[in-house]
Amino acid sequence: MIESAPVARYRAALAELDPRISIAAQLRALFPLIEAELASGVPHAAVLDDLAAAGLSVQHSTYTITLYRWRKAQRSAEAKSAAPPLPHAAPTTATKAPPTTAPTLNAIEGRPRNIQTPGDLRKIRDMRIDLEALRREGK
Repeated sequence: MIESAPVARYRAALAELDPRISIAAQLRALFPLIEAELASGVPHAAVLDDLAAAGLSVQHSTYTITLYRWRKAQRSAEAKSAAPPLPHAAPTTATKAPPTTAPTLNAIEGRPRNIQTPGDLRKIRDMRIDLEALRREGK
């Protein structure tokens, strides 16, 4: 029986890893290869079959959770690399912009950063919105 190309790549990558590491760590090492397969249209079930043929038996739940966490880590790493660099101290010869006379206004008080608990929803319900300040911020 001839071994498929993905199975051969998975075997080669697994051979380079320490066999004592966890299944999740082995999956993380294989995810760049797996992502290429998924991008070409291979279903997740076929990837799991190929992994099993390569010698890495993985439960579907382990595969799904590890893939989710790996993709989340990749997104946060991309976001950090795409973030603009922090401005350095301005040279002393540069002219400084005149200070603004209007203080920074916050038209919405009590807004949570993200919604994770029922308490965050209550904060949204109890937010105070100063429409006049919101109008001034928009100018």
